[in-house]
This record gives sequence, structure tokens and C-alpha cells, in this order.
Amino acid sequence: MQISASMRFAAAVTMSTLLCVAQVTPKATGGGPGPQGAPLLSATAAARILEQATWGPTPASVAALQAQGFQAWFQSQLTAQITTYANLPMLGPDGKAFSNMSSVQVPFFENALYNPDQLRQRVAFALSEIWVVSRDGTIGYAAAFPPLMNIFQQDAFGSYLQLMKDVTLNPAMGQYLDMVNNHRANPPGVPNENYGRELMQLFTIGLDNLNIDGTIANSTPTYPQSTVDAMSRALTGWTYAPTAQGAQGPNYFLPMVVQSNGTQHDTGSKILTFTNPTGPPTTVTLAANNTAEQDLDGALGALMANPNMAPFISKQLIQHLVTSNPSPTYVSDVAKVFNSTNGNLQAVVQAILTDNEARAGDTSISNDLPGFGHLREPVLLFMNLLTGLNGTIYDSSTLYNYTAGLGQNLFYSPSVFSYFSPSYHVGPLLAPEFQLHNTQTTVTRANYIYSLIYNGKLDANTLFDISAFVTAAGTSTAALETAINNQFFHGQMTSALQTAITNGISGMTTPTTKAQAALYIALTSGEFQVIH
Repeated sequence: MQISASMRFAAAVTMSTLLCVAQVTPKATGGGPGPQGAPLLSATAAARILEQATWGPTPASVAALQAQGFQAWFQSQLTAQITTYANLPMLGPDGKAFSNMSSVQVPFFENALYNPDQLRQRVAFALSEIWVVSRDGTIGYAAAFPPLMNIFQQDAFGSYLQLMKDVTLNPAMGQYLDMVNNHRANPPGVPNENYGRELMQLFTIGLDNLNIDGTIANSTPTYPQSTVDAMSRALTGWTYAPTAQGAQGPNYFLPMVVQSNGTQHDTGSKILTFTNPTGPPTTVTLAANNTAEQDLDGALGALMANPNMAPFISKQLIQHLVTSNPSPTYVSDVAKVFNSTNGNLQAVVQAILTDNEARAGDTSISNDLPGFGHLREPVLLFMNLLTGLNGTIYDSSTLYNYTAGLGQNLFYSPSVFSYFSPSYHVGPLLAPEFQLHNTQTTVTRANYIYSLIYNGKLDANTLFDISAFVTAAGTSTAALETAINNQFFHGQMTSALQTAITNGISGMTTPTTKAQAALYIALTSGEFQVIH
């Protein structure tokens, strides 16, 4: 017995309602111990950590984390072989620009499903959603993206300052935000200010003066227009690295280099002025006759020293990994680690994952703070489904088309503001991923889930296997519900959803139809769509 189209639509509408309910329904406050030092994590705690820190838990990964304990597991993630993206050709067989982004998109999903550096990949993806470079712009070559992704992979546990410099000198970023070949103005004036503005507004300190806990301190902008002008002048004089003789340009494979022995760099003095939450403005002067390298280092150093940096970046990383609505205390705790380690991302990520607020629900979901959790963005949704349903991806997979169908076309962010804004609200609560969620994508989510459960695939090269759940259904309804609960709800499925599953499969007679219907009800529910 298959679910009818009308039932699928009704389930999708119900899911939309449940998504909002699951996101905004208050829960009792409470604390919980972090996982550090625990001799044996519960299966629930291990699964929740893996949902926050990987592309999704599996029975094997849950058991491994339980056996290792958090600290040993975390260290193993730091030392796991780093996923790298292979360089792509500049030209296709037809001699024209090779622009097929599936050559980057498919490896992204394969790496996520099969490679061991799960935490690094999750952090790298979060960083790529902050430091946005989009194919939906002036970049016509797919080859521009693997070197950029390798930066996020390599720097995911390094210093934020090094990340800032590496991405700033990446040629894809240089082309996307107009830093490459951005010459000193002649006569003296202001060069292109695109990258200088976005570097401050989106990638480092933001527009609003923040307290250490991420709350807005005052209505004064973080910097005046004169600082945008000065920052833009400081970043002049860079171009693509030379290409090998006979090679097709531009060179996306090496960092940008100083152009024409520095003659295109603005060598005048630059004054960077930043307001502060308390006290007078801070002024950093970059001396006249500095080289392009000296001005770059001075400008990035000034941003790194800005008190806005820690709460601005820490809050976004928390949102991507754990919860859309971190409390001020959570943001403050992580931001203090950011400051005390000079932006060491390894320490910051560990603080995010071990904070009491992240771990409160390990013992009981009722311990979560009000509004805890976040909607599974499309990329994360499908990766969770692949890990949970023993999925397989082949080189000809078109999974990227399905994430695009839900509003997240991988590497095609609609603007430098990413796929969704970290400040997007649903009612009083922050809900960034809900910016992609509307009536159409709600129905589309349900239809995709229907296809992968009832057809076993999204396309011929993106396969799903529900046999473990069919086996459980052959034992009993209780066994089936337990299997779904443990895999997708870390043992915390509500009694209401369990009842819905029991009622939904009551008229079905075979293990396969029971497993299919139970999975469809569970995976289109708000309880699954919103990670807790």
C-alpha cells in the first residue's frame, strides 16, 4: 500500500506546521554536563554530538564515539586524513571554458558520505557559508572552486587570521569580489571597495557593535565610510599568479601575487577607524610607503584585534553546527575562547560542541533551552538521510539538483550574503535556514523523501537502502519504531510521533510497506526536520 498524492501533500503541509512548532515551542531550561572525560557516553549523547559535528550518525559511528569518549574522538577528527579536492582543467574537450560545476558538487557529497574527516568537513562547509564565493557571478570556470574548498578544509582547525589571509588571496575570491587587479586610484582616490567592505561587514566584524555575548551594544555602526575607503586602498595591487607557459589563464591554483613590483599598490597612509561598544573609537594607522604585503597584514591584524570579531564569528559557527538561537551566555563562552586563543578554530569548535547548552539535551530533550536547534538545510538534510539509510553515491549522482530544488544550489549562493542570512527570523526567534523554506519547498521536501523511501533512490546514482528497517518491521511495530527512533531521533522521539507511526501503519500487512510508511511519517515530521 503506497501513500497517495493527497496524503503526501497533507503530510507536507503538516510538516510545515510542525517545523515552526518544533522551532518555537519553549522547553524547560536546564543544564547538562559536557562530554569531556565521560568514560562512556550514552547512545543518545553520542548521536546528538554526531548530528552537530558530522554529516549524520550511523550505528557504527555512534558505537565508536561511545567507545572512544569525546576527547579521543575529537583528537581523531583533528588528525584524520584531510579531504582535498582535485584540480580541474581550465578547458573542456571542446576547447572552451570548463564550467561544469558537477565536477565539484559530486565530490563534495561523496567526500561527505565516505571520508573520515567528518568534523573538518562540517566546519569547512560552515566557513564556506560565511566566506561566500559563488559560481552565480563572474566566475566562468569550475576550476576556481577546488583550491578555495581546500583552503576551508586546511584551515578549519587553524587560526582565523590565517584563514582570513588565505581566502583574501584566493583568486576565486579575488575575482568574485573585485580585489584581483584592483589598482591604486590615479589620480589619488578610492579604488573598488567591494572586497574591503564585505571583508568587514560579512567575514569578520559585522555592521553592529556587539557585546561579548553577541547582543547589540549600541546603534553606532562598527566603522565609518572612511574606513571602507582606507581598507579598500590597503588591499590594492594584487593580481593572478603567472600561469605556466602555454597554460590557460587566469591562474586559480595559486594565491594572488603583488602586481607589477608593487606599482599598482596605493602607498599612501591609511587610517582605519573602528567604533567600540564602550569607550572611544580605535584607530589603526597603516604607514605610508608600506608594501602591499605589509598593508594586507596590517589590515587583517586590525580586524583580528577588533572586539566584534569574536562574538560575530562565534555566533555564526554555533548557528551552523548546533542551534540557531544560542543564548547570550553560550555566545559569550565561545567568544571568550576565541579571544583567549587568538582565534584558534580548533579550540572554538571544541568549545561550541562541549558547551553545557549544546549538551543539555543529551540526558533529556526537555533540558534544551527554548527554541533550541535548527532546521536541516537541504545539504545537511540529504546527507543525514544518506547516512541514516545506508546510502550510496556514484560519480554520476545528480544530488546537487535535489538540494537546488529545496533552495540550496551548492556553490551557487544567490549573493555574497550566502544561501540564507544568519539574522533571518521566524517570529521572535532566529531561524536562518527557514529563509529557504516556503510552501513549495515544503511540498518538495516531502516528495523527495517519498521518492527515496518508496523508490530507493533519488536518481540512478543516488541510492538509499531501508532493508534494516524492513527487518525490524518483520519483528514488530515496536522494533520498527525503536530502529527509527535510535537512528533519526537519538532515542528521543516523542510519544505523539510514535502514536502517529503506529496508527499510520496499522492497516499494512508486509514488513516493507510498514517500514516505508513509518519512515515517511517520521522523516516528514517536524521532529526530524529540525535538529535538536
